[in-house]
Amino acid sequence: MILSLKQKRFSSTLSILLCTVFSFALTTTCSAAIIIGGTGNALGTMKKLAEAYQKATPDVKVKVLPSIGSSGAIKSVPTGRIQIGLSARPLKEAEAKKGIVAIEYARTPTVFAVSNKTKVDAVTLAQLVDIYNGDLKQWLDGSTIRPILRQAKDDNTKQIKALSPEMKQAVASAEHKKGFLFAATDQEMVDKIEKTPGSLGVTSLALMLSENRNLRALTLDGVKPTVESCKNGDYPMTKRFYFILPKERSAQVNAFLDFVFSEKGAAILQRYGCYPVR
Repeated sequence: MILSLKQKRFSSTLSILLCTVFSFALTTTCSAAIIIGGTGNALGTMKKLAEAYQKATPDVKVKVLPSIGSSGAIKSVPTGRIQIGLSARPLKEAEAKKGIVAIEYARTPTVFAVSNKTKVDAVTLAQLVDIYNGDLKQWLDGSTIRPILRQAKDDNTKQIKALSPEMKQAVASAEHKKGFLFAATDQEMVDKIEKTPGSLGVTSLALMLSENRNLRALTLDGVKPTVESCKNGDYPMTKRFYFILPKERSAQVNAFLDFVFSEKGAAILQRYGCYPVR
């Protein structure tokens, strides 16, 4: 199946998901003072932050929705459907004119990941080029390598293409070949990595740790994907998380943001594979 057909399935899936999520949100609005939604990579850590905040402030309810993606968050904040959006990208010029702002709050390594059942813990960029070109087909343990793709405009796809011109060409070529698995969302990606023997996919350290996924983040060209290697620039791929917010915010939303940027909030982010940005 070529990527154009996969893109159509993704668009259809996203439309259905948005309708389902917001129908659910409407039923919880009365009990939830703050509704948060956005990129799947940020949801796990945000749930941890929300749980800690609610323990300290039990009179304020915080609801974190299933994934609606970065674009879904950016579209939903101006309408008031959600009070806080989570995005893996900054605002485009046209989006910034809709009365919203993007505030970066954390960063995490973007990682190549395999199931814990796959007996491999490191990979080189040259090997990755061969994998996406279809020239390297087996792991050292003899299992078949099953790369999983995301849509071309996804942040993870853009990041791995940026690793080198050869990688960009290899991934672009894979997008138009048959036989590659495809994931429409961040959570579908990690589900497929866990369940598909020999599979290889791209996710974030934050998602893996916060959702306690049965996955292993691969060392890339000798550098382990850790908060420290990401922070000091040794590791080449970093995912940035942004709050998408209306310019005019409630006191409850501002209080939650203050908590995220506090020492307690920073400790939670670091525990689950992020480092805070203030």
